[in-house]
Formats: sequence, C-alpha cells, structure tokens
Amino acid sequence: MNKVLISGGSGMVGTEITKILLEKGVEVRWLSTRKNAKAEGVKVFHWDPDQHYIEESALEGVDTVIHLAGASVAKRWTDEHKKAIMDSRMKGSQTLFRGIERMSSRPTSFISASAVGYYPSDDEKLYDEKADPANDFLGKVVQIWEEEVDRIEDLNVRVAKMRIGIVLEKSGGALGQMLPAFKLGVGSPLGNGRQWMPWIHVHDLARMFVHTAENTSMQGAFNAAAADQVRNKEFGRILAKVLGVPYFFPNVPGWALKLLLGEMAQIALMSTHVSVEKVKESGFTWKYTTLESALKDSLKK
Repeated sequence: MNKVLISGGSGMVGTEITKILLEKGVEVRWLSTRKNAKAEGVKVFHWDPDQHYIEESALEGVDTVIHLAGASVAKRWTDEHKKAIMDSRMKGSQTLFRGIERMSSRPTSFISASAVGYYPSDDEKLYDEKADPANDFLGKVVQIWEEEVDRIEDLNVRVAKMRIGIVLEKSGGALGQMLPAFKLGVGSPLGNGRQWMPWIHVHDLARMFVHTAENTSMQGAFNAAAADQVRNKEFGRILAKVLGVPYFFPNVPGWALKLLLGEMAQIALMSTHVSVEKVKESGFTWKYTTLESALKDSLKK
C-alpha cells in the first residue's frame, strides 16, 4: 500500500485513518467537494458526486481507495435530508466506479464504509454478516449503498465493506449528542434501555480500515464494532461513572424521542447486537476492549 485515496477524509474517521497512514509513510489523497481545498500532509482533489465528476488525476497510481463519504444520518430526517442520505451514498459510489472504470491501471483494493443499520432492530438477536437486511429506511439505504459498492468488484478490484457501529468521539456522533445531558447529571436510558449499542473507539475503527486495506484476503462485509457491546442502560451507567455524575433519572420514553427527533428517533431506539468474529479471525486486535477504557480515552482528549 503506497498511495491511498480517501473520500470523506476530513471527517472524524477519515482524519484518524489519515494520521495512521501518514505515520506508515503512505501517500494520502483526499477527495473534496470544495474546489482548491487544502489540507496539511495530504494531496486534495476535487470531486462532485452529484455530477458524477472526479478530477482525472485523483486516482492515478492509487492502489487503495477508502470510501467514507455520505450525508450524516444524525440530522433530522426531513424528506429532503432522507434524499440526501440516499443520494450521497449512491452517487459517491457511482462516481468512484466510473472513475476507476476509466483507469488503465486500476486500484487493487476498495474499502468502503457501511453501517450496522443494515440489520433489523432486535433486542435479542446476534447478527453476523450473513443476516438478511432490514426493510426500513436505514436498511434500504445501506443495502443500496452496498450494492453500488459491490459493482466495483466487476472491475477486478477487491471490495470490503465495514458495517460501522456507534463511533465513540466526543465531538460528534452519538456520544457527542449524549454528553451535554450527562455532564449536567441528567442522563438517562432511552426507550426501554434494552437496545444493544455496537460501539467502537474511533482509533480502533481507523485501525480496522487500515488492517483491511493491508490484508488482501479480506473481502465482503465485516461488522466494525467492539466485542464488549452493551445495552443502552449499561452504556449510560458506564458513561456516568466515567464522568463522575449521577445516573438515576427515569427512562426517556420512546414516544417522547419520536416527538423530539421525528423519524430519526430510530437511531436512538434501534437495537443491533453484532458478531465481530469475522474481523477477529482476520487477525485484528482491539486496543480498547472495554467500554470504560474507550470512554475514558475519548473524553480525555
């Protein structure tokens, strides 16, 4: 692995992957929707997925593509934003497919983000990568996203898809949204509190992407979460412990979350317990093996 092109490189996962790759002496390139964008230590190329445009030289000499770009699901699901969630994933993948298709010398590996939203919500089931997809909005988004990514295999490129869980980062994602209430000592379980939370530390997720890029035998879907997954009530208890605040408020009812967040409440209430045996068998080891150690590190930065 000598040259890596990352879509969504400036996001929280992309910057962490970039840091690891630069330390390994790998040349890193980013795709940006902003013309003439610059970033320290990386080469930035322009793309516009809405127009299926990618700067011609972006893929030259690249052996690995890491595809992370997509509109945030943690924003109110208006009809307009739901379209953006779907379109950004479809069009981004299609743009990369067309760009790679035009190359006479193509990348050997394509590692794409995906999501555990692929699976149906269930308080008891343990999902491995062979499970059937959910039939709700998120399930359909992830299914169509993965189908677009899988087309890249037709170009004789190895494809791996990381079905990402809840990424622990205090400045964003689920943890960033939970922190204000917990810091005030008014954090509480959501819904019935029984929903599984397939968390992963952002550094371990970045390491997992790099590990997958380096291991050419890894193909298909992989659940990207920690082994020590917990239910929502327990997650809150451990977060309160790490913050040194009380945790005694009653559960926030599901109906209240739906009033507050609309359809997006699905993210807070969905329960996804995923098996990580497949990625473990590939030789990956986690740095943060317990939720407490992961939260302590995430919150000290």
